[in-house]
Amino acid sequence: MKLPFPAFATTTASSLRFNLRTSKSAQAWAIGRAQNDRRQIWPDGTETEAHFYNHIPAGRTGTAWLAQFLGDNLKVASKHEPLGVLDFGTQMPEISHMRRFNTLGMDASMKTFWQNKLSSLQAPYAEPNHTLGKCGLIEALAESDLADRSTAIILRRDLAKQCASYVSRNDFQNITIAWQWYLDMSYPNIIVDPAILRPMGQIGWALWYALEMETRYAYYVLKISDRINFVETRLEEATTPQGATRLLAALRRKAEPILPPKRDAARLNNQVTEALTAEIRSLLNRIRFDPVALASDYIKSGKSLSAPAAQNALAA
Repeated sequence: MKLPFPAFATTTASSLRFNLRTSKSAQAWAIGRAQNDRRQIWPDGTETEAHFYNHIPAGRTGTAWLAQFLGDNLKVASKHEPLGVLDFGTQMPEISHMRRFNTLGMDASMKTFWQNKLSSLQAPYAEPNHTLGKCGLIEALAESDLADRSTAIILRRDLAKQCASYVSRNDFQNITIAWQWYLDMSYPNIIVDPAILRPMGQIGWALWYALEMETRYAYYVLKISDRINFVETRLEEATTPQGATRLLAALRRKAEPILPPKRDAARLNNQVTEALTAEIRSLLNRIRFDPVALASDYIKSGKSLSAPAAQNALAA
């Protein structure tokens, strides 16, 4: 299957770097992870009564599966995405919230949304809702009295399959879908420069979005792991008995895991998607990309995802 995009150069000065743990960034990442590991998250025996489980994924990474997994295994109220008519703007971000945060940062309107959202929650509670992490969830939690009772789960997935899922569903065909559920390349508050991926159309947008989210994971761990507990896993691992056991252990649970059935597995089981995944994997293998280094440089420059774009421009 031949995809309609130009040759992807990886030798120019503007090339991305795809090495998740390079020596240049390993020290900064280790410091962030050590801060997270040293934190006293919650007193033993109180997590069932008092804890909140959140999620900062990219979407199409197993969020619906994780919602059921957390509910079944932690015995907590677990909601994937509040989609009722009255939920948008209160429990669920609207397009305006997604666009405001990634353009204006944590302004008064966003602070009001998060104050109302967080104050409405009753522990124990889990919400693997991938929109929240793209419009200030981690910042809001870090500044709230829920910080010491919160765990943010970073659920990754094979990036080639993840991007193929976006493209096969035409997720970046209509701008309003990107505004409501993902991210827009044109937002001023982004970390990864999309310039060399923009000419590739939907495939380039899917690649940029996946890499931007990888970089935001690193950004939050480096910047806020002294206040929020982060737990990392991969869908391919978490859906196995051994991986699920490790995930529960990271969440302070020692029990035989209950594994929900995989979601949407049949949708991607066809020759077209397999060929698309292979093409995207080939592209990813040619990209030099280091999200930890990019996030570290972004932080060192004085920029912040929660700051207005104008302020970030001054820091550049």
